[in-house]
Amino acid sequence: MENNSYSASETSLSVDSTARIVVYSPAQVAIGAFVGGPVGLTYFLMANFGALYNDRARKNTLYSGISLIIALLCILPMLPDNFPSLPLTILYVVAARMVSEKYQLTKSQIAESEQCQFQSNWKVFGLSLLCFIGSTVAIVIPLAVLSMLGITAV
Repeated sequence: MENNSYSASETSLSVDSTARIVVYSPAQVAIGAFVGGPVGLTYFLMANFGALYNDRARKNTLYSGISLIIALLCILPMLPDNFPSLPLTILYVVAARMVSEKYQLTKSQIAESEQCQFQSNWKVFGLSLLCFIGSTVAIVIPLAVLSMLGITAV
């Protein structure tokens, strides 16, 4: 047999069948959305869809998250100054948890699965803080710029 340096080696590749899929539980998704805002909501749902190899849902989540941020940028200036932000926060936290439970995995499904395991709570905490910064950049800064320019809702 001739030695062809361009051909593939004869070693066999093996796939690690013990590799586990690491996902966020519905509670972790909800906490990530609560702390991280709409960017957290989008990130944690997208990460789970990506881990579960559901690329279509992952893309739809991205587009929905961008739409949510745009909607918030349009709605927030119209609300009274003393309007509490907690109802909006609760609304998208509940939505995050419901989407996670319905279209991804429940806590019991993750716990009982031999293929899946939970993400670290420390990772959830750290990424939630990064998502909070992202939400601030995506929402608060544009609203502050509009306010400084004197553009307000009618």
